[in-house]
Amino acid sequence: MDSIDTFTISPKCQSIIIDQIQSIELERHKILQCGINYGKEAFSIYRRKPEMYMLLYTTKGKGLIKTPEKEWSLEAGSVIYIPPAQENCFIINPEDNEALEWDVAWVMLESNSHWDKSLPHDVYYNDSQSCDLLFKTITCLNNALSFRYPLGDALCRSITEQICLLVENRSTSYAPKALTRLEHVFQQTKSQLHHPWQVSDLAKLYPCSEPHFHRLCQQYFQQSPIAHLTQIRMEHAAGLLTTTNWSIQHISDLCGYPNPTNFSTRFKAWSRFTPRQFRNQFQSKK
Repeated sequence: MDSIDTFTISPKCQSIIIDQIQSIELERHKILQCGINYGKEAFSIYRRKPEMYMLLYTTKGKGLIKTPEKEWSLEAGSVIYIPPAQENCFIINPEDNEALEWDVAWVMLESNSHWDKSLPHDVYYNDSQSCDLLFKTITCLNNALSFRYPLGDALCRSITEQICLLVENRSTSYAPKALTRLEHVFQQTKSQLHHPWQVSDLAKLYPCSEPHFHRLCQQYFQQSPIAHLTQIRMEHAAGLLTTTNWSIQHISDLCGYPNPTNFSTRFKAWSRFTPRQFRNQFQSKK
């Protein structure tokens, strides 16, 4: 693989880099390197004539990639493919990025291999649902390298296959970009349903103004932002009621309702059952 021609990396950046010397599974699958980078303040790399495919998956902040012909703003939830021999430079994008952050998962793939048949031969930029999962998967691979044989080898084999699966499935999403962003916002709320989310919080995650976020939810979900969030909370509560023996108070807290009476009222309006009735009705059918 060609060396980096020039680079500027702030001391505040943190990186994990895994190559074929560390993992024979990467060599077997024709992956030169993979890694993650927490970019902060300054992070730029220039390659004049790379000999590999480069894939960048943005998970947070904004990046900017430049070629002699064009430049692309890389936003969270997107992937860009750079083919071999394509001169390029990528940096943290300062536009609407006051914190100067860019968190990215990246994969370098061998050219003249089976990847030539499955990857685009021009620069290709698209939304991707794989960004966060790939970021976490590479982190898992890095952790698996510390395990001894045979568990370490089995873990690396399985995790590397997952990386390949995420890379190969680059099918274009036919959903409008606005809808993809909306789904990404509410996907984040699912991991923190206990948080007292306000429309202002959700709009910042998009990001856009509160009125615009409200219009988008009405357009794509036919609900207000809070109504859609309530639906997500109720669906999660229903799952917990039928698959666990946790107390209703505990489920109420997890779903963002510190007051169990308020939770019970909303749940009944959604399901026509109180939480206890719902559990008795549906848990017994397991």
